[in-house]
Amino acid sequence: MEAAQEHHGRFSQPRKLLGCSLGVLFTLSLIYFIFYSPPCSFISYSDLFAQFQMHQSTKIPSFQPRQARLQCDYGDGRWVWDHTVTGPRYDSEHCDMKAGIKCVINSKPDNGYLHWRWQPAGCNLSALDPAEFLRLVRGKRLAFVGDSTARNQAESLVCFLSTVARPETGHQYEESLGRKFWRWAFPEPYRVNVSTYWSPFLVGAKGHSEDYSLNGDTVFLDALTEPWTADLDAMDVVVISAGHWFPHAAVYYEGGEVVGVNRRPDVNKTDIGYLGVYRKVLRRTLELISAKSTGGDKLVVVATIAPSHFDPKYSWNHRDACSRPKPYEEGEAEVTAENAELRKVVLEEVVAAEGEAARTRRSGVRFEVLDVTKMATMRPDGHPGPYLFAYSYYNRPVPETVSNDCLHWCAPGPVDTFNDILAQIIAAGG
Repeated sequence: MEAAQEHHGRFSQPRKLLGCSLGVLFTLSLIYFIFYSPPCSFISYSDLFAQFQMHQSTKIPSFQPRQARLQCDYGDGRWVWDHTVTGPRYDSEHCDMKAGIKCVINSKPDNGYLHWRWQPAGCNLSALDPAEFLRLVRGKRLAFVGDSTARNQAESLVCFLSTVARPETGHQYEESLGRKFWRWAFPEPYRVNVSTYWSPFLVGAKGHSEDYSLNGDTVFLDALTEPWTADLDAMDVVVISAGHWFPHAAVYYEGGEVVGVNRRPDVNKTDIGYLGVYRKVLRRTLELISAKSTGGDKLVVVATIAPSHFDPKYSWNHRDACSRPKPYEEGEAEVTAENAELRKVVLEEVVAAEGEAARTRRSGVRFEVLDVTKMATMRPDGHPGPYLFAYSYYNRPVPETVSNDCLHWCAPGPVDTFNDILAQIIAAGG
């Protein structure tokens, strides 16, 4: 974040001293406000369903990374009903995306979730124009790196852009964890590539993240050798969205030795939790990107956690696990302390990376935050729920016990707002 600017004039010496003192006090107050002020309040998940229960809540601190350039804190605002919406932004039926997020096709009832628009507190947010976006990123390569929320956002973007130009796909879609890489190539005159990289821990890992039948993960904190790292030089825009896997049970290795565990009482090692691990991994990731950004301009956007909405009153497979039909209103729901901390890590590490890039004069890399925690927290109505395949429960009742997806977002749906903001971030770079 850019430091606050002091304005100097031609004053007498006492006035200069007073001005300097006030400037120091203001700067210290600003630092305290950003990093240590008490966190505003919302609801979220904790470790997918196993931890979906209410914890001590906390307020979410405001944060404005490089707002002098963005001119708006898009992360703070409210959802308002938009009477001008006449239907979905795009038709997902023929889009190359995971079938489970095609909520309109899957007969999710009450399409009211499509009519809510995010209104930032201090400005307006323009809806992404797909033709203008393709012109904005002409000739560029966009990469979405992280867990399935990164893929969710990428698929939403690609589907919307497909209303202007149909991309060629560089993958074979399979409903398995083996689908670790996809690429969509938009033809001339755009020459835009959008890729996704499955890397839920950003560093090397094996176990449950590769095979759901296994319990827990082994995470190698110093293994920055994931496939996405090999392609860094070919990326112009990197969107990182990871965090949902870190609360899971894991054993952590560094330097070939176990350095701690998270939720593994069967392993005779110190439980160090996951927040410090998340910070270390994110910091190393941003350092790696900065070190490899030696030529040309690169934009790195780190998304904050977008909570899921498994209602703690029900089991994960109950038909009402995420059946709320409208957004939460301000003050109606609160975030868990854990998710506030995950968000805080992103804010602080992006500021640190930006400062380090400035210190080392790496002018070719720009770091930004895609702060979606509040807007996502307020949208329990935007998930597929039990509507996971075409015409799910069309004209028939949903059984009491079903599979639910209360983590990913319907497309079209609230996830499109993430891309509205991404477009503004990209445009702000000139």
